[in-house]
Amino acid sequence: MKHRIITFHSIMLLIAAIALNACKQEASSELETYRQRRDSLRLEMDKLQKNLIAVEKKISELDTIGEARLVTLFRPEHDTFRHFFEVYGNVESDRMATLYPESQGIIQAIQVREGEQVRRGQLIARLDDDLLRSNLAELETSLSLANTLYEKQERLWDQKIGSEVQYLEAKNRKESLEKSISTLKEQINKTSVRAPFDGVVDKIFPKEGEMASMQSPLARIVNRSALYVRADVTERYMGRVNQGDEVEVIVNRRDTLKAEIGRVGKFINPANRSFEVRVELGETDVPLMPNSLVVLKINDFTADSAIAIPSSLIMQDGRGEDYVFLAKANGANGHKAEKRNIRTGMRYLGQTLVLDGLDAEHAIIDKGSRSVRDGDPIKEATL
Repeated sequence: MKHRIITFHSIMLLIAAIALNACKQEASSELETYRQRRDSLRLEMDKLQKNLIAVEKKISELDTIGEARLVTLFRPEHDTFRHFFEVYGNVESDRMATLYPESQGIIQAIQVREGEQVRRGQLIARLDDDLLRSNLAELETSLSLANTLYEKQERLWDQKIGSEVQYLEAKNRKESLEKSISTLKEQINKTSVRAPFDGVVDKIFPKEGEMASMQSPLARIVNRSALYVRADVTERYMGRVNQGDEVEVIVNRRDTLKAEIGRVGKFINPANRSFEVRVELGETDVPLMPNSLVVLKINDFTADSAIAIPSSLIMQDGRGEDYVFLAKANGANGHKAEKRNIRTGMRYLGQTLVLDGLDAEHAIIDKGSRSVRDGDPIKEATL
């Protein structure tokens, strides 16, 4: 009985192995079939891809207008290129004076008002000079007597009458009084404060009746016709800033004056490594006052008949070289983009000086330059 059971199990295992082997053979046959179909499709796809590329190339050659990118063009011209740099400057005047009295005394009268126009030599204020004038009157009386005595002694001496000592004493007395009177008159003149030049009375410091001294200011006078700007320029511009160079003076970031450099300093300040420039302003209707802060735009470079283009048109490649795209004729098929390397110089107010690589007959792609590549067909957009 036991032998029959073993034989039965063996038969079942054999049948299962035969069935499993049959399934494997069937699956392997189906997999091979799909692999063959895949390879066939790949061959067809490669063939179609090659045909598609060839067709697209032919279309690109024959129909450039339909695929051309719309762009705008910028046409450069030969013109003068100027570069400026900015520094701050301080408005000053050689005709601005704070007046001090030359003597001490009570202010007897102030002859002008603040804001009044005065002329050179005009009386500004007068100090009390009564004591000095009283002394002058006494000296003049003494001089009158001394002159009379001197004249009599001179006549006697001419007649060989009297002594020489008496004559010399009379002469010395007369001359001494004359010198004393002259000195006293100078002291009296110093009690009057006068305008040293034409100008406007900007400020009167004391009031009538107050004590004036030689250490206290009495008035300030300003002449706006003699204004100039003094500024410090960093030494990096040494040799590029010269007398006579064009300057724009910007007042309050609003008004602009045209001027030129009147003087360039010959000394480098070791404290801030700069040299001084002076710009003469002369007569101007722009409201300016001494100690005003202005901006100087100094022209440090000028190129005549140069080509300058908007800086936004210039791009850089991976090597850091500047380039633009030009619109070049493409035979009967319109135009195409052409990459052109250029050498650039200074930049100012959004314009870049082109030193090499461009000429006036070139048309540069403006709008649309960032989306084209070298050789792409292009078409100029009509506005």
